Amino acid sequence: MTHSPCPARRPAIAVYGATGYTGERIARKLVHDGHDVVIAGRTRGALENLARDLDGDVEIAIVDLDDRERLEAVCTRVRTVVNAAVAFARPENPVARAAVASGCHYVDISSDQAAIARLFDELGDEAAARGTALLPASAFYATLADLIVSLAARGHGTLETVDISYRITGWQPSGVSLDNWLEGLGRPMLQYDAGFVTRRAPTTRSVRFPQGDERVATYPAPEILTIPRHVDVQRLTTSMTTATMVPPPLGPAVPLLARLASVTERSPMRRPVRRLATRMLRGSTARSGDDPTSFDILVELGTAGTRRSAHVSGTGIFDCSAPIAAGIAARTTQDDFAAAGPLAAAEVVDPTTFLDALSEHGITYAVTGPTSTTPTARDTGTGSSA
Repeated sequence: MTHSPCPARRPAIAVYGATGYTGERIARKLVHDGHDVVIAGRTRGALENLARDLDGDVEIAIVDLDDRERLEAVCTRVRTVVNAAVAFARPENPVARAAVASGCHYVDISSDQAAIARLFDELGDEAAARGTALLPASAFYATLADLIVSLAARGHGTLETVDISYRITGWQPSGVSLDNWLEGLGRPMLQYDAGFVTRRAPTTRSVRFPQGDERVATYPAPEILTIPRHVDVQRLTTSMTTATMVPPPLGPAVPLLARLASVTERSPMRRPVRRLATRMLRGSTARSGDDPTSFDILVELGTAGTRRSAHVSGTGIFDCSAPIAAGIAARTTQDDFAAAGPLAAAEVVDPTTFLDALSEHGITYAVTGPTSTTPTARDTGTGSSA
């Protein structure tokens, strides 16, 4: 359905969790780009400090996640709310429910498959009926892969396979990202094979990145839930380099470690195992002010005996999430925006335009193919597509 929610309301954007690492950067980007912004959260002092620091006229909304009435009041005053807090991981997702109830578009930065599936299943129909867009995973994970796959798939009809592999270096997980990774490692993961299928443990294989061959393991990336919405694909897999997850010598043991995490997640061994994993990953309980990560996202599309490849690279998997979320949220405030219900990034923004805009944040991309053994055409970003 395509109803515009409350067209008379001001085209403002609320950022819940605005004083967190990514939330602050989203708010700062929106203010920098001239948007009317409401920063929301539970702590008055932190919000007031941020408001003074931001170079713009921002409004403060002090609201607890358990205060449904006040959450809805905030959502009623704006066109879109960005959930940058851990609240999307809560089964009830109070921010999303308040957004849908008030006819406000909803954007979040979740990378959790279970949270996204629950959002679509429980609120998708109501959101569509109310003219509200649901855009979870509007961050590093999901959005970049969703856009580059959409771009590479143009003109190719039904795809037999899409394989997405992440190579991340310098990752030092902390806070919510560390908790989510540790919990995710021990849970069944979704992949796509003519429908959603559950994998109980990851499998490993070798993938050739621009830097050379590396071992990857099945990874529960959120784009499993978004890409099949708009790309006709029979089988979709997502993987990550094992060296991102564990020290390189332990790469072949990732499937075993995942089974161990699953067994201990609800046992007395949960805390000791988590402490060990934190040390192995050089993680911490708080996010530092420096994002040392660099990444490559390699995409291989297969159909009718041909292969087409795509590649996205950049630095700062946390820092680049801010312009991604801000850009998606900004799109929902435009007068011609009329999409509603569960949505993927490529359903609301043009992939080429959006990826090109991210070049100022150090993100580059390329699409090559179709190929047999050598490229026949190459598109390079800040780029174009064949």
